[in-house]
Amino acid sequence: MRATIVIPSYWGRKSTEPFNPQDAVYDHPTPLDFEGTLERALQSIRVLGNKDFNVVVIAVATAPQIAGAVEEKVRGITSKFKDDYPIACISHEFEGFLKRKVNEASLGSLADLVSLTGYSNIRNMCLIACEVARSEVAVFMDDDEVYEDAGYLDKVFENIGKPYEGKTIGAIAGYYLQPKGGWKLEPQKDWWMAEWPMVRAMNEAFEIIGKEPRLKLTPFVFGGNMAIGRVVFKRVLFDPNVRRGEDIDYLVDCKFFDIDFLLDSELAIRHLPPKSYVPQWRRFREDIYRFIYAREKLKKQDETRGLRQVSVEELDPYPGCCMRDNLEDLIYKTSVLMGLNAIKEDDGLGFKESMNNIFLARYDAPPSVNPYSLYLEMVPQWERLMDFLAKEDEPSEMMFEEMGL
Repeated sequence: MRATIVIPSYWGRKSTEPFNPQDAVYDHPTPLDFEGTLERALQSIRVLGNKDFNVVVIAVATAPQIAGAVEEKVRGITSKFKDDYPIACISHEFEGFLKRKVNEASLGSLADLVSLTGYSNIRNMCLIACEVARSEVAVFMDDDEVYEDAGYLDKVFENIGKPYEGKTIGAIAGYYLQPKGGWKLEPQKDWWMAEWPMVRAMNEAFEIIGKEPRLKLTPFVFGGNMAIGRVVFKRVLFDPNVRRGEDIDYLVDCKFFDIDFLLDSELAIRHLPPKSYVPQWRRFREDIYRFIYAREKLKKQDETRGLRQVSVEELDPYPGCCMRDNLEDLIYKTSVLMGLNAIKEDDGLGFKESMNNIFLARYDAPPSVNPYSLYLEMVPQWERLMDFLAKEDEPSEMMFEEMGL
């Protein structure tokens, strides 16, 4: 198949179980006793007119203790679509299988790049799945989205791999249609987020969606709506040290290698996110680590490496607004306001952790290593891993058998 549609699906403990601080943090994992949004997403794939694709769903558990139950749950959902299109489910068992194959080939150092913990690692598993499926294009979808455009894949194939201003298009960004229509986010209404500029800056950045030409350079990309050609995904990996915002970090990583994402103003998908059960202070903490790390990665660029130098101005208005020297001040003000709101809500833990975010931003979030050098050291390892998987038949045979191919 020319394309593999890869869908990470995140699942957590049952809704009756208390919040566990040891669990992996994702925006809105589906509790195991809920039905979730995955089936709705898979149903929407039926609308696609171009059938030159297969589907791989990646079942992700927030904790090792529920990994088996998560895989069983997701397989039960994917099995309903066996007659509609080729589909496979991979999970933590497949992760272990790939690690064993890598170790058996005496490539043990590469096994660390095979992981289903953390957004970046999961996105890398999406790329691995596309290589195992022998596809030319990785098409990213999230399980809280639905296709509405029958010509979606035709639009991807129309441009990916084609020439554009002296280069070959290797990566395409689409955009989200919001539940109430349009592509803009709802204006920020929570007083305790008044100092955090993300929503305003994102909506400012989204203005390019409605402007000509159809294809244009973009400072942002949505992880649930992008297409990456094989030449690119065999070379560029998602940075495993990025805890959140791995999609935009990937855009920056591609720029290091002179690969630009182009926004396609006709490539839309409907985003229908469910309610998040993760405390606000915890989600904001992930943003703190994300932007401090991303800023440091830009600052540590080394001209002697011969790679393209990426400026923060290329990322304006978003995410550039959160990657400048006033970042700690923005974090401080937002954390104080968040703490005041926690007091108002009689949430002692929320207040404590909001204040702790100020401390972590100053003393823990700044990376102790050079993020730029650390990432570039992983690139040749990633290329070796992908070359190994390109020659390894057993994972592909397992996947094709499940797909009925």
